[in-house]
Amino acid sequence: MTEKEKMICEMINNDLSLNEMAKILWLSPRQVHQKILKIINDGYYISPIYFDDGNIRYVFEENDKEHTINLNLCDSSKFKALVVSDIHIGNELENLSYLYKTYDYARDKDIHIILNCGDLIDGNFTRGNQTISNIDEQIDKVINNYPYDKNILNFICFGNHDYSALETSRDISKALYQRRQDLISGGYGFTLINMEKDQIVMSHPLNSINYKPIPNKLILEGHHHKMLLKILRNNFLINIPPLSDLCFGGQDNPSIIEMSLLFSRGFINTGIFKQIGIKNLETYSEASLEFTLKHEVLDEKKLILK
Repeated sequence: MTEKEKMICEMINNDLSLNEMAKILWLSPRQVHQKILKIINDGYYISPIYFDDGNIRYVFEENDKEHTINLNLCDSSKFKALVVSDIHIGNELENLSYLYKTYDYARDKDIHIILNCGDLIDGNFTRGNQTISNIDEQIDKVINNYPYDKNILNFICFGNHDYSALETSRDISKALYQRRQDLISGGYGFTLINMEKDQIVMSHPLNSINYKPIPNKLILEGHHHKMLLKILRNNFLINIPPLSDLCFGGQDNPSIIEMSLLFSRGFINTGIFKQIGIKNLETYSEASLEFTLKHEVLDEKKLILK
């Protein structure tokens, strides 16, 4: 182990964040991330801990959860994030300028978490035409062109187009984590996000894998390429509009969702959702929901069909 790697281990034990370690070591957060991956490859168990102010800290523990993200709130009474979906990098109707405007909006609103509900890449099948058909080139374009801010984290629930890459032995979740500490995998098909005593779900249907129904949750679902809010099987289900020009269902407005959740005694009691057109940042719709759900915390293993 090098001297800098030893220093990183000591700083992890002292509960320093990734950005704090980077400042002390005169390295970028990405460079520190690479050194932490080297320590992990040398046989040490290190797991990240995420905070809604964009910070990452670490503990010397093994993490065996593929579909679960624990998010620590700096203010236990509220949480704010942007929700996006269906970027489809590689498709002729991708539009990276929408991503950059999303980041500008997040900075202006002091938002540090972006929830991405899948189809980050177009994969090996498409609706329309592709400008990039090679999966490795699609993934490289994400790594090299997806906006970066050391104070913004993206939690990604990978969708059916992302999964089509996995079917050809290209695991986008691992490829991203090797080079971008800010693009965080929540698994393929569904992601459970634990906050305080409660939990929300990101979802994106897969073509070849089914999971058990998710009861009594706020579910943010990609794949449908349109905005829709409905109550289904005791769930509050919000279909997330696309952040590309692949718009269906009579909707021709690529959008983001600004989501604010209010907590009482550790549980979500109110959600405010604004659909914001990314072209002109106009608010198209707004909904306020009162949650009367059973606040059970689900285990991802119980949702995976054998």
